[in-house]
Amino acid sequence: MIKNVSYNLLETITIVSKSLYRYDTYKLDAANSKSSQELWTTFKAQREKELSMLLKELKNQIDSGMLALE
Repeated sequence: MIKNVSYNLLETITIVSKSLYRYDTYKLDAANSKSSQELWTTFKAQREKELSMLLKELKNQIDSGMLALE
């Protein structure tokens, strides 16, 4: 079993990744609204930064042995 700290990290990576996928659809749905498209573009950029931070922490946990992959 993995520790809660690792589980929480993996769960959040999943949530952020799913939202990034949806933002592209939301942007297409907002084809007639430039302000809505800009909103989804901004949210996507923020989430991409968050995902990068989360993945960096996941790598740190793996490298430190805190999260074993075997």
